[in-house]
Amino acid sequence: MIFELCESRGFDAASIAQRLSLVGLAEPGSQAQAEALQDLVIRPNVDAIANSLYDLIAATGEFSNFINAHSDAEKLKDTQRRYLLGLGVGFDTVRYFEERLRIGSVHQRIGVPQSLYQCSYQSLQYLLIQNIPQQLRSDSSAFEKMIQFILRIAALDMSLAVESYCAARTVALEKSLKNVRGESARLHHLAVTDWLTELHNHSFSRQFLAGALIQAKAERSPLCVIMADLDLFKSINDSYGHLVGDHVLRIAAARMTSAARDGDEIARYGGEEFLFILPNTEIKAAGDIAERVRLHIKNDAIQCGDEQIQVSLSLGVAETNDSDTVDTLIARADAALYEAKRAGRDCVRLEKRG
Repeated sequence: MIFELCESRGFDAASIAQRLSLVGLAEPGSQAQAEALQDLVIRPNVDAIANSLYDLIAATGEFSNFINAHSDAEKLKDTQRRYLLGLGVGFDTVRYFEERLRIGSVHQRIGVPQSLYQCSYQSLQYLLIQNIPQQLRSDSSAFEKMIQFILRIAALDMSLAVESYCAARTVALEKSLKNVRGESARLHHLAVTDWLTELHNHSFSRQFLAGALIQAKAERSPLCVIMADLDLFKSINDSYGHLVGDHVLRIAAARMTSAARDGDEIARYGGEEFLFILPNTEIKAAGDIAERVRLHIKNDAIQCGDEQIQVSLSLGVAETNDSDTVDTLIARADAALYEAKRAGRDCVRLEKRG
């Protein structure tokens, strides 16, 4: 049989022996005291102890509210009876440790407050001592040994239950934190991603370009941008409808991504306009990339249902200089794009340089 909680908490034979020694249950006679506890104290009085324990914890306002909200009184008393009838029975076995660890784990899962949970052990000790029979009380040595055993077995049970309670709570908090991080990542993705094309959006592209400009100036490295625009896109929407237009945008974006290089940033800048950011790239190489993208878009019609839709792309390329800002660099690429439009569309134009 696999004892999962013992395994997870590292309770093997050696660590069990160590815990028993720590609470004083490794002493000779402890097994006999466990049997006496059951035979003389618990079994003859189990119902009375369970009822009294219930009454004591229910009298606490916070615990009373929890009991009323989460548990039937008789069901809880029955659970307490079963717990009492197992108290100390085989306390040196891995099975006993597993059961006590499980108690703490279950209490954490159902939301029993830890502070009140720990305080209930004090009530348990009081009731057990109160029910020690007169035959033991008349023998001061036997009475003292029984009290010591009750305190020790309660300490063992409490240590195991609280240990697993805290471990389960840590796992729950880690899971909650993971969920929060996952939700944060999802929200971040939504904030920087264009919902239609799955490219980065306008806002992200400008932030990315601002960082790329700073890096290019610091490293004295080239940086180019490409402004690209699907030609006569309005006519596609007018002829086929916006759903087809959305499909065309998605396919065009996918083709742009496949034609670009790893490390190139592509964003949907607005409508049918796209911005490429090419770090460590001079204008001639950027022009070659723009031409490759243009051909990748043009060479194959986009299939949409029964329709074959031919799409072309105009592109303008600009390279940064020492005085550039995000706005000035994009403006020059935009001017080159309009030169491509005036040249008849479906072509690439590099910025005019003095």
